[in-house]
Amino acid sequence: MTRPDRTRRIPTRRGRVLPIVIVIVLVLIAMLVAGAVPRLRQSRDRVQERAAATAVPTVFTETVRRDTSATKLDLPASINGLHEIGIYARANAFVKSLRVDMGSVVRRGDTLALLDMPDVTEQLRQARATLDQAEATAALARSTLARWRTLNDKGVVTPQEFDEKQASANVADASVRAAKANVASLSEVLRFGALVAPFSGIVTSRSIDIGTLVSAGAVTGNKALLTLVQLDTLRVMLSVPQSTAAQVHIGQPASVIIHELGDLVFKGTVALTSRAMDPATRTLLTEIHIVNADRKLLPGMFAHVTLTVPAAGAGIRIPATALIIRADGPQVARVEDGVVHMTKIGLGRDFGSTLEVFSGVDVGAQLIVNPSEQLADGARVRAIARDATSGKTSAAAPAAGAGAKAARSETKP
Repeated sequence: MTRPDRTRRIPTRRGRVLPIVIVIVLVLIAMLVAGAVPRLRQSRDRVQERAAATAVPTVFTETVRRDTSATKLDLPASINGLHEIGIYARANAFVKSLRVDMGSVVRRGDTLALLDMPDVTEQLRQARATLDQAEATAALARSTLARWRTLNDKGVVTPQEFDEKQASANVADASVRAAKANVASLSEVLRFGALVAPFSGIVTSRSIDIGTLVSAGAVTGNKALLTLVQLDTLRVMLSVPQSTAAQVHIGQPASVIIHELGDLVFKGTVALTSRAMDPATRTLLTEIHIVNADRKLLPGMFAHVTLTVPAAGAGIRIPATALIIRADGPQVARVEDGVVHMTKIGLGRDFGSTLEVFSGVDVGAQLIVNPSEQLADGARVRAIARDATSGKTSAAAPAAGAGAKAARSETKP
């Protein structure tokens, strides 16, 4: 009977234990790494936070420039006829006949309507009869005066009697002149029974019909019998703001656009200005004339007028993104030698991406764009100049002194 070989079983047990030990060691190492990595990350984050808190912030700047190029103004406007009137009756009357209607094209001197004025007709007849009576009386007074003059030359009558006859003749002549004036006045009123077009144009409205009783004059409550508008030349009325009013002059070309008519551009010229600012709106009332031969434009239309005006004032422009609005007024953050200077400015016109400035900054100053709300006067920053036209950036010189050294050391990886 043979004994088991113990020398062979011992190496076999050791071979089984060794892998288990290795696995346990690896698990322990993995647990140590898993616990240490978050702590190392947190420690690194705290170091970075402390570095960011003590580092000099980086800002982008743009340069203040001078722009003397012309500016295009797009202003709302209203189109009116060059001449536009309401036609009224000269006396109380009835409409006898109507020769035009709304939309009728008329020429100067055309009869628009005829009015029947029986009261005025009778008054004219009475005035003519009074004139005949006055002329007869005057003729008798003149013949009587001639006879009394002969008697006066012979010394038959007294000077007092002759003067009385002379006065009677003068009064008779004056009565004739008064009667003639009355006849002429009534004849003129009767002539206004024919409503005549004072200029060529289009009848845009009528408020009468045949047989309508109309009242005299343009008194309160009376509507115009007819409205006549001249369309060959139109006037476009607009209000120019005070900032550019001084640059608008008579004869200046203008472009008028009506969006409802597509991309058509109508050319006109500045014909008149009020030469005074409206104190309520601080605008200058301006009139532009446009030839409307094809009559595509109609009175009452809303339009947009484009005027090109030269630059006004110093022409200093700043980026709109550099503006800071705070309780003490508009201001900008100016960078000089790495130090922020909060500067108040006087604003002018708004050009969208840029703003006109009257005071506070000079040409060549570096202004921070998109400034932070925490930015304060006297703060040190690292400025990077940005080209406003191409969008490129270039690193500016670091801040001077100790702040510059700190900036260089903190920005190193």
